[in-house]
Amino acid sequence: MKVGMISLGCDKNRVDAEVMLGLLKRGGYTIVNQSEEADIIIVNTCGFIDPAKEESIDAIIEQAQYKKTGNCKLLVVTGCMAQRYPDQLIKEIPEIDAVVGTGKYTGILRVIDKCLKDDDSLVNVGSPELPCLKDMPRVLTTPSHTAYLKISEGCSNCCAYCVIPQLRGPHTSRPIDEVLDEAQKLVENGVREIILVGQDLTRYGIDLGGGLTLTKLLEELVKLPQLTWLRLLYCYPDRVTDQLIDIIAREEKICNYIDIPIQHINPAILKRMNRHFSPSGIRSLLKSLRERIPDIVLRTSFIVGFPGEGEEEFEELVDFVQEIQFNRLGVFTYSREEGTAAAGYTDQIDEEIKERRKADIMSIQRKISKKLNREKVGRSYKVLIEAVQSNNIYVGRSYGESPDIDPLVYVISKKPLKVGEFAEVRITKAYDYDLLGETYEFSK
Repeated sequence: MKVGMISLGCDKNRVDAEVMLGLLKRGGYTIVNQSEEADIIIVNTCGFIDPAKEESIDAIIEQAQYKKTGNCKLLVVTGCMAQRYPDQLIKEIPEIDAVVGTGKYTGILRVIDKCLKDDDSLVNVGSPELPCLKDMPRVLTTPSHTAYLKISEGCSNCCAYCVIPQLRGPHTSRPIDEVLDEAQKLVENGVREIILVGQDLTRYGIDLGGGLTLTKLLEELVKLPQLTWLRLLYCYPDRVTDQLIDIIAREEKICNYIDIPIQHINPAILKRMNRHFSPSGIRSLLKSLRERIPDIVLRTSFIVGFPGEGEEEFEELVDFVQEIQFNRLGVFTYSREEGTAAAGYTDQIDEEIKERRKADIMSIQRKISKKLNREKVGRSYKVLIEAVQSNNIYVGRSYGESPDIDPLVYVISKKPLKVGEFAEVRITKAYDYDLLGETYEFSK
């Protein structure tokens, strides 16, 4: 039988989707890209904030139409929204045959087998937990040279605005041998860039004991001879240690790039968010990173319109953005999520004000990005070629760009370049976010 999948949301959810696809392929199913061809359709949902939930519902309803217009016999919903609203989904969208929670997706074959034999809808949710991923197959949905590697599941930070602990459970680290084994298999299959993901990378290993840390994991991963780049996303600020900074600075394979979601800088807002760090601590950390790794690319994200954020608190955030000059920055408007502490705060902010504040910060960041990009003109970077745009124009990324969320480097080359290989590129022009360059030497 043929299976199609729509996967939404974050990179961690993507990894879950890739594991399900791997299990299905190993189980004898054929993976197809066109929903109209599929006998079974899986929608791997996101349920983090309201816009993500709306996107997930729209996707489920759209895929449900193939029960009438296509070959679809089973519609299965997985992911965070399935974990959060299993009974409501079954009730509101009767075309759904099964709902599978975030801790149960490795049992996807059993779920499908049961549904094919039984007309009743199936809910297989339970408590969110990290399933055993040892020796689990994966079908990569990324280009073959790049892969995400999930090193942990869940989160124990309990930020006031966030439902992740409810959807994914408490922080649980994967055993180091399991992580290293998966990394080895990825590079043996041609992956040159591994991107480590988890809700909180910097908590890795603490729950396993024995002094295991993210730094010790990195010390082992850099030993993989075929690996070129190792990239870190989702690093909680107060656990970015001196040892972690040292290994990023020391090891050539670890990209001089770090994603540290800060969310706000006003101390009162941080306290209400239940974020466990101080403005002075953040400034000290960012200063240390830039002093010890001069060419580091700093990515962060902020939430605007959090309850209690007046104009004074917002202006403090604006001043901070202008002060630090982040290389990459994302802004989210606060989403009032049921079941969170912040949902009960009475001083909610109007949506119009939230959107204005988001636009204000992104306008500032656009100018910062253009300024920082101009400083790169004339410099040379190793660029991973990702796509061919035309005969002599290619699209790629340097160490400073993570896939999907960051800008691109456009490359002009007189000689053919191969996707998945690296080119030495001299930057010739800066745009607001993207860069343009030309090759002067090619290296594998």
